[in-house]
Amino acid sequence: MKSGLFTLCAVVGAALVSHSASAFSPTSKTNVVNYWGQNSVSSVGGTETDLVDYCQDDTVDVFVVAFVYQIQNNMPVLNLANHCGGTFSNGLLNCPKVGQDIKACQAKGKKIIISVGGASGSYSIPDAASGQAFADNMWNIFLGGSSSTRPFGDAIVDGVDLDLESGSNAGYVQFIASLRSRFASASKSYYITSAPQCPYPDQATKDALASAWFDMVWVQFYNNYCGVQAYGTGNFNFDTWNNWATSVSQNKNVRILLGVPGGPGGAGSGVINAGTLNTILNGIKGYSNFGGVMMWDAGIAKQSGLAASAAQNLHNGSSTPTKTGSAPPTTTTSGGGSGGGCGGVAAWDSGKVYATPGTKVSYNGHVWTNQWWTQGDTPSDAQWTVWVDGGAC
Repeated sequence: MKSGLFTLCAVVGAALVSHSASAFSPTSKTNVVNYWGQNSVSSVGGTETDLVDYCQDDTVDVFVVAFVYQIQNNMPVLNLANHCGGTFSNGLLNCPKVGQDIKACQAKGKKIIISVGGASGSYSIPDAASGQAFADNMWNIFLGGSSSTRPFGDAIVDGVDLDLESGSNAGYVQFIASLRSRFASASKSYYITSAPQCPYPDQATKDALASAWFDMVWVQFYNNYCGVQAYGTGNFNFDTWNNWATSVSQNKNVRILLGVPGGPGGAGSGVINAGTLNTILNGIKGYSNFGGVMMWDAGIAKQSGLAASAAQNLHNGSSTPTKTGSAPPTTTTSGGGSGGGCGGVAAWDSGKVYATPGTKVSYNGHVWTNQWWTQGDTPSDAQWTVWVDGGAC
């Protein structure tokens, strides 16, 4: 994950998001995720402010605190740029203000996840024994355990993210399994996420992605040939990752999020504006396991307005959807319908999944065409609806 060199960008003229806050769900198709903690905006003369400052509206659902950038003797080593000044006697950062902010953000319904990895660092887990030991230490230092050296005090983060871009990953399957065993008896919900790069399979995380249970995976569609700059060509491979989710992942309901830079200068390639992002989202949110958008990072995305634009699209839709790549398979479930069809077009069924954009149904004497994946959305002429009225049948 990139953590530097951003250039000043124009503020996107997207409307501010006005959707109301709702309970977080890892299976939602509308989650917006931002990384925070590396002060990337400093490269354009700004300063990444406190975590709580980014939690004041409903734009972002999940903040990923970056990074645990080293593992030394199975112990985490934390780096949060300009956000911590003190340390414990063992050298681990002591960040009480960040802990206060985590609790304040959680009180607003945000999920806060701690990330292991980054574009630079040393975070190998060479074997299963090391994976077990590192999981125990992460549990005690950041999650639901106890330790005299907790960087965030009594704040308990909501999970662990793996942003692995180097090192040995042999022990990460055991690391996740050990955490999962802790999660099973915990009184709150915890999540495991990952940020692989878009070439499939991602070399740093392929073993873990094949063998461990992930709740959400936000793929970095930038700095690679398969990134968002290749949308509309065979190189853009969101469909490949959706296929991984449905056929390889241990969790067949895992959500795949589109990872993009938060603004110009956020990556070597893959920087896009709000209009292009909306086009891409309209083209991919019909996939069965689509889950939203991830951005690197909070400071840049706030400055550019891209996070607000993404949330606007995900919650309110768009009037000009498109589609690229292979469509996800159509599945059906039982449910009530709207009566018989007309003009040879099958009647809309409230219990059916309409996964393929362009599917026609009949409802109240009219033919309707879906613009993206839908289930249970009654055909109507309301603004931003998934259905387009094709006239009487």
